[in-house]
Amino acid sequence: MATLVRTGTSYRRLLISFTQQCKCIIPNSITCVRRNYSNDKNSEECYDIIIAGGGMVGTTLACAIANNRWLESKRVLLLEGGNKHEYVPQEQYSNRVVALNQQTRTLLSSIGAWQHIEAVRCCSVKMMQVWDACSDAMITFNEDYLSKELAYIVENDLLLHAVNTQLCEKSNVNVVYNAKVTNLMLPEIIGENVNIQLENGKQYKTKLLVSDRYI
Repeated sequence: MATLVRTGTSYRRLLISFTQQCKCIIPNSITCVRRNYSNDKNSEECYDIIIAGGGMVGTTLACAIANNRWLESKRVLLLEGGNKHEYVPQEQYSNRVVALNQQTRTLLSSIGAWQHIEAVRCCSVKMMQVWDACSDAMITFNEDYLSKELAYIVENDLLLHAVNTQLCEKSNVNVVYNAKVTNLMLPEIIGENVNIQLENGKQYKTKLLVSDRYI
């Protein structure tokens, strides 16, 4: 997750390029029909953007796209290979955590997710010391002598829950769980669709495929 800001920046540049090249934008007035699809498993559904991987990065990207006024009219599909996870706060802290810097907090705040994290729990980091294993060398990081936070420690499940809470409010994003990709056909000609086939036979196509993993 420490790479979320750098990854998000690359995605943002790609999406800006996609927006500039697109000649037809689906108006907001018809995005509400996104869930009215055919029940035929073999039918092909077309989306402007498909994101393969519904982890912290993929889900945050989907929410950021839906929150962007230049991209809010795009039909977005988020494919998650696992089951939908229901978050239940526990008294004991999870040992699966991420360290988020100030830029990541700003990103999460801009999409409305940070407020859900603060409402539960997180821990700020104001100083960090790093020692060399083979010498007495040491470096200390602090921001304005401990007056500002360097990072925030957040549990993985809580972060995903916060972003998913915001994503549920976005009408132009459709999330499919247990979506295991079995075949991916990249276009031979620039401008043609990418074709994606799932294990259950469902097929999708898009002009822009984004993945946070190798599929």
